[in-house]
Amino acid sequence: MVETLVALTIIAGMAGVLFEVISTDARATHAIDQKRQAIMLARSLLAQGSVPRGDQLEERGHWRDLNWTISHRQAVAAAQNGVQLDDVLVSISNAGTGRSLVAVRTLRLAR
Repeated sequence: MVETLVALTIIAGMAGVLFEVISTDARATHAIDQKRQAIMLARSLLAQGSVPRGDQLEERGHWRDLNWTISHRQAVAAAQNGVQLDDVLVSISNAGTGRSLVAVRTLRLAR
């Protein structure tokens, strides 16, 4: 009878460890999936050429559980007949926690 109780205790302990591992794996999978979605959103925003117009230096939005911000500023003063560039930054963060997930920066021709 004692051996049975010891065996059940060991099995219960192992089951607890197994559930903890599965729970940790599920959280990690969710974090990876959210990061992947953030990267895809940042790439999509850059691909569609979303740059705030005129005097507006920043644009904000929301998609699913992600907040995004696009900001731009003059990159460098152009030489006399040079091309003017804008420094464009796309930032994606978790809407619930505010934690930054992705920041993508690129140079674009000024409009």
